[in-house]
Amino acid sequence: MHPGPALLVVQPPRLRVRDITKAFPGVVANDRVSLDVRAGEVHALLGENGAGKTTLMNILYGIYQPDAGEILINGRPARIRSPRDAIAYGIGMVPQHFLLVRRHTVAENIALGLQETGFLFPLRRVEQRIRESGDRYGLTVDPRAPVWQLSVSEQQRAEILKALLRGAEILVLDEPTSVLTPQEATQLFAVLTRMKAEGHAVIFIS
Repeated sequence: MHPGPALLVVQPPRLRVRDITKAFPGVVANDRVSLDVRAGEVHALLGENGAGKTTLMNILYGIYQPDAGEILINGRPARIRSPRDAIAYGIGMVPQHFLLVRRHTVAENIALGLQETGFLFPLRRVEQRIRESGDRYGLTVDPRAPVWQLSVSEQQRAEILKALLRGAEILVLDEPTSVLTPQEATQLFAVLTRMKAEGHAVIFIS
């Protein structure tokens, strides 16, 4: 007796955007936008200024609410009403203008970010996790360095680490290369390649 053919289980996209529409007075920023991003994929959204890319990012992160449409995470409808909701759904955002407290260290900034997940970690444990994730993804940064002492690329690494340590499986980066040198941009692409290999879904807005 021969076994039957193996069943092929198709996983739903990590992120599915269906017919998202968002209008502001006098302009429709997103008009029935649909997008699927699967685990281990990197998608680039390209467009001129004012094309609605950042609006879509802000909807995914709960800063704006869509007028119509639906967002699904791993095949299930998601109601993202705030950044806290987005974090709970495994969505991380790296904005073009970083949201780091300059007088605090990298570890202190990330510890503050981890509070939004409902967990508190000793600072030494946060520093250890920063080093471990930094080695894993190529995001080297001194966890004890004050943010004001960091280069722009190091600050960006800190933002990415903050998202990853919050548990982000979907990472949205807004204009990430606009502040980087060509060499730093190449290093960022290497980081994204590692994240892709580990199953993260990445949206790269440019």
